[in-house]
Amino acid sequence: MLRPLLYMFMLLNYCGLSQLQFTEQNSDLGTIAEAYQIKGDLIIKNISDKKIFLLRADGDKNLKIFASKKTLAPNDTCLLIVSFIPSEKGKFKKNIKLISSDKEKPYELSLSGNLNALKQDDKTACFYFGSRKNSNVKAKDGPVYIPESKEPRDNSNKMPDNASEPVVTKTTPPEKAPVEEKPDLTLMPKLLYKPNNIVFLIDVSNSMKDSAKLPLMKKALYNLLDAVRDIDVITILTYSDSLKIIREGVSGADRTELKKAVSSLKAKGLTKGNKAILRSQMIAQLHFIEEGNNQIIMATDGKFRFYPDDQKKWEESQKDKKIILSTVAFGEDREAMKNLKEIADIGKGNFIQIKKKNGSEEKLLEEIKYRSKR
Repeated sequence: MLRPLLYMFMLLNYCGLSQLQFTEQNSDLGTIAEAYQIKGDLIIKNISDKKIFLLRADGDKNLKIFASKKTLAPNDTCLLIVSFIPSEKGKFKKNIKLISSDKEKPYELSLSGNLNALKQDDKTACFYFGSRKNSNVKAKDGPVYIPESKEPRDNSNKMPDNASEPVVTKTTPPEKAPVEEKPDLTLMPKLLYKPNNIVFLIDVSNSMKDSAKLPLMKKALYNLLDAVRDIDVITILTYSDSLKIIREGVSGADRTELKKAVSSLKAKGLTKGNKAILRSQMIAQLHFIEEGNNQIIMATDGKFRFYPDDQKKWEESQKDKKIILSTVAFGEDREAMKNLKEIADIGKGNFIQIKKKNGSEEKLLEEIKYRSKR
């Protein structure tokens, strides 16, 4: 059975004074039945309180290494994407040395497995051991070997020498009459609804190109974004043949930015919903809000399967940061609707079907209000 990367982002591999955290540093893919190309990604997080620069990534021969970003602010994440075309079947092991500014010695990563057969061409989907992700930046075509950063490393907490002194003016403000606090007239008043950590997992595969599906989905998302508040944290992910982070951890107050991201969505690619669910669970846990509503909203037409092995991984990864998974369905396919109901049951969430009729898009907002009500 093919084994993807373990989805345990919280495992930390210490090496000296290392300040980078990885999904997994040594990944064993197990036995791969057939593949033309093998590729996937690792998520890297800066767990220090200073910027860290990814300076260079050295790999074995024929190994391509991509980086979604090269400068990581505190608590920032990025992708290291690895790919190679195997020249022969059998066991393989690829080594990577990632050199960064937080320590002298490189981080040592490896990828191993056993390939039973070589695929003759790349016209079908390759074997993929992760779900590709970026933070507003797509990985560039071709290998990216990370150059030396031009920005100097800051090893102190001193203010810059050229920082100007604050100008102090002594003015006596006029006395003001007490201002009566205005009532919270938002759709989700803070006194009535808990903070939300919402991850939108949006299907942009070819099956969503139907003229009705994508516009309906966008309309429902616009409607919900009108209701979110500054205490809510919003992440927008898309998936087809890979997972992409469109926006991560954005305040609900930034509605214009979030709506612009939704407006740009286009359908293309194959469907790999099962892997996308597992990766989105990990991202939702990164922004977990204690005593809040932590929820994934998966918007799709359901043309994929969530297998028993996937369900097991989902349940094992929940631990003390439990995430609700609700499914929002577009389309009329009975088998797909049944599939999405089952997935919502596994995720302890609700199944929501959005159709063309007016008012149907309100169901998404109703789901969030139901989950976050105090």
